[in-house]
Amino acid sequence: MLAQGPLYSLFSAALFGVSPALAKLVIGDMSPVLLAGLLYLGSGLGLQLLLFWQRQKTWSALRGLALHQKLKLAGAVVCGGILAPLCLTFGIQTGTAFEVSLLLNLETVATTLIAWLIFHEYIGPRVWTGKVLLLVGAGIITLQPHLGFVFSRSALLILGACLFWGIDNNLTRDVEDLPPTVLASIKGWGAGTFNTALAFALGSKLVSPAQVAGSLSIGALSYGVSLVLFVKALREIGSARASTYFAAGPFFGMVAALFFLGEHPSSFQWLSAVFMAAGLWALYGERHSHVHQHEPLRHSHAHTHDEHHQHTHDGSEGPEPHTHEHHHDPLTHAHAHSPDIHHRHGH
Repeated sequence: MLAQGPLYSLFSAALFGVSPALAKLVIGDMSPVLLAGLLYLGSGLGLQLLLFWQRQKTWSALRGLALHQKLKLAGAVVCGGILAPLCLTFGIQTGTAFEVSLLLNLETVATTLIAWLIFHEYIGPRVWTGKVLLLVGAGIITLQPHLGFVFSRSALLILGACLFWGIDNNLTRDVEDLPPTVLASIKGWGAGTFNTALAFALGSKLVSPAQVAGSLSIGALSYGVSLVLFVKALREIGSARASTYFAAGPFFGMVAALFFLGEHPSSFQWLSAVFMAAGLWALYGERHSHVHQHEPLRHSHAHTHDEHHQHTHDGSEGPEPHTHEHHHDPLTHAHAHSPDIHHRHGH
């Protein structure tokens, strides 16, 4: 049975993976910039309703962040909420949903490379093998060898989106004191407002109520709920591994493109899918276990009383899982683990 972290990431992947096919159904003659804005406004609106229901206060949670966390949050909003969706929606406009879905696998490659280069996450040989296979599959689409190795404009835009989301994922994992729903709501409102205003500043025309409603609904599920689940996964299993499970999303998108849009992929697109499926198979077989040491740590997050959480309470914390500030004493042990918020040690 999968642990919670992988399940969060897989459900997030399914919701996000179908978004290119659904967006193709509503985009029509809509400006890609306006579509990007409406998708994230839908995310912000849907999650704000959830926050009202949960009685969580967005701004009080935001004020509790340290300056370096606020800067990382701002970077995540710009990269993941503004730049990445703009690249994606322009790519959707000119590419097929099948092609776009496959290329979104490169988000996991970008996330892992950044996690390894900048945050020094341990990446095992199976993960590297999987990433290389994903890159080969993406190259088959991007270079379009059946057309004489011509670069696909749509593919290059999706590559840009994946790079920006890779940066976003690694910045987001370090804003651990902010509840996932609050974090996703802030990103939704910030990115949605900016891109919608930019669309009208550039002369975008009004679209039908059905297109607006469809875009907001897709945003609420594929960007809002999906992002909340992915942030939970980031905190459970780290950037590289969360993005590995998230890489299943494009295959949900492929199925949606075939059944909802009736697309007919080329033989090269199917070949790309085979390489990417092989890459995912390699990724999912990874296991990481060794003796490691936990340094003293004080922080706040949702938790249960596992071997890493053996602290006392004053009686006001409520049933598990619960959230409160707590202290971790030094601990040395060995077990299978991922680079979550408790396992960011060197190797």
